[in-house]
Amino acid sequence: MQLRQYADYLVEWLEQQRQFYGAKGYVIGISGGIDSAVAVHLLMKTGAPVQGVILPSQTTSAQDIQDAYTVADNAGCAVIEVPISETYRTFMQSMQPLFRDDAERQNVIAGNVQARLRMVALYAAAQNRQAIVVGTDNAAEWHTGYFTKYGDGGVDVVPLVQLRKEQVFELGRLLNVPQAVLDKAPSAGLWQGQTDEDEMGVSYAEIDAFLRGESVSPQAQRQIDFWHNRSHHKRMLAPAPKKPTEV
Repeated sequence: MQLRQYADYLVEWLEQQRQFYGAKGYVIGISGGIDSAVAVHLLMKTGAPVQGVILPSQTTSAQDIQDAYTVADNAGCAVIEVPISETYRTFMQSMQPLFRDDAERQNVIAGNVQARLRMVALYAAAQNRQAIVVGTDNAAEWHTGYFTKYGDGGVDVVPLVQLRKEQVFELGRLLNVPQAVLDKAPSAGLWQGQTDEDEMGVSYAEIDAFLRGESVSPQAQRQIDFWHNRSHHKRMLAPAPKKPTEV
């Protein structure tokens, strides 16, 4: 199936999912990155109500916020901006007894809290609108577990999850996503200067090559295996034991 045909399929699939949920529309977080940009443009083709939400934190760059507005305007999507900075500060202060000063990867812990606060906000918005929450994770992120469990991974539908990163960019070009978004380095924006590829230690081009079944460098293979193996729990439902009658 050609990618343009796949885009048409995704639009139809999204509507099937919305009807399955009995929802009236969609809610999606717009980050200013390529994945949410492509998802928003697909959603606007469904004809159902779409509410875009920009949820910046203190680590969100002004450029990302501007790009998020540009994406919403380009797609014709209604958008609201609700910063999570104060909510995050209040949470961290009031929950301070839960945190250890000697815990490893403090920036990751903080970033995951922000991602989960965004999930709460999106579901609150969705429930108010009888809508479903649309995720933006792609195949590369899914394989490596490069998403926050019950954060950006906490959604109702994941339309891009079968697409490699390169295919998301290609789809973005087909959908006329703004050039500024197509040109920027992918980043979760969880701390200042963070980029996906720097954090993972492997490029999306190498991950995509692996997903195409091609050989990659030993270093790239080690990093892909590392991220995939440590994140298996993210790709499964919570395990449940047998019933008492089955033991």
